Amino acid sequence: MKIEIQNERILEIIHNIAEDFRFSGEHEKYAQLFYAMDIEQYVDKKMHMDALEYIQTSKAELKNSIAWQEQFQNENPEIPHDKMLDTMKTIEKEYDELETYLTMLNI
Repeated sequence: MKIEIQNERILEIIHNIAEDFRFSGEHEKYAQLFYAMDIEQYVDKKMHMDALEYIQTSKAELKNSIAWQEQFQNENPEIPHDKMLDTMKTIEKEYDELETYLTMLNI
């Protein structure tokens, strides 16, 4: 069973993730998944399970990275705050939105 993704925000998030993979030059399992979701704009049961697995794992890693960055910034205020932390928090919000969307699908 395939479900067409019609939510523009979700399509934007999927596209952003696919672009991140394209920019990094990665071609592993998850890269191929998000390339397909970006182009085809649908999700099936296997894609759904793999996307949730990727999002949940990546969110955990991202939360740890954000916590480390925040601690580092607090301990070293003389170092200028860069955009990395803001970018990481934006990605975290996008992952939350995509995870909520995928969790709500009945596949």
